[in-house]
Amino acid sequence: MSTISLLGDSQVALPLAIFLGQESQYTNIRIVGSISPQNLSTAQDCLANSGSYTNLDQCQSGASLNGSDIIIICSSLHKTSLSFPLDPFINRINSNAKILVVGRSVCRLSADIARMIGGAACRVLGIPSTGSSYLRRHIANQIGVATEDITTFTIGNDQEVQIIPQYCRVNGIPIQHFLSNNQINEIISLKRIPISIDLIKVSLAQVVDAIIQDKKRLLTVASSTHTTHHIFLRLPTRIGQTGAESTFPLDLEPKQLEKFTRLVTNCVASQI
Repeated sequence: MSTISLLGDSQVALPLAIFLGQESQYTNIRIVGSISPQNLSTAQDCLANSGSYTNLDQCQSGASLNGSDIIIICSSLHKTSLSFPLDPFINRINSNAKILVVGRSVCRLSADIARMIGGAACRVLGIPSTGSSYLRRHIANQIGVATEDITTFTIGNDQEVQIIPQYCRVNGIPIQHFLSNNQINEIISLKRIPISIDLIKVSLAQVVDAIIQDKKRLLTVASSTHTTHHIFLRLPTRIGQTGAESTFPLDLEPKQLEKFTRLVTNCVASQI
């Protein structure tokens, strides 16, 4: 049975703990920090009523972090910096634990946290705060198929997300078979929807499951692209028991490559 600890903003941590408890039913989940007994009891009742066997509890200190397999650092969705001091907890983090970062600016936060805790950057992953559901829904509406049949592909950082149309599929068929160039350009220019805890829940649960079950899933997360400086970008990443195992090699068109190179340069300037 795996142990997951959530550390940080309780308004973010609590709904994530409930959702993970319902999705990963045989886990120990611990919220580290201040939370009212009433809110904790309500969360425990939600899990019990859903038929989950998850054990949800709370700890005021960071002593429990040493025994955690996965530590989820929850920052405020309304701030671009870490919304609580992490220093008191650094020495308590298990050296083998995987660190998942949730917040507004997960690329930069992940880079900062990777440098703070030291060790292999592959065990730190940032969970995108805006999912691709809006993109999948738009493509599905354009083509007239179910959203479940759409697979999308994006890369980027905290400020900019780049849609790569040639990797977007409808049940394995490239979207170019269904949409005109004008329609694809319209998709590329889509604005991201606001940050939502509901979107984070789904992405987080997928990453947690991939780590616990060692599924080797290819998921878009903020992962490190540089072993020395810990530069984090939003990239398709193979995720397993050790965390970020590798990133997917991209075959980009010249304009896409130029844009991506500029994006990487901006990340280096902002994260080092």
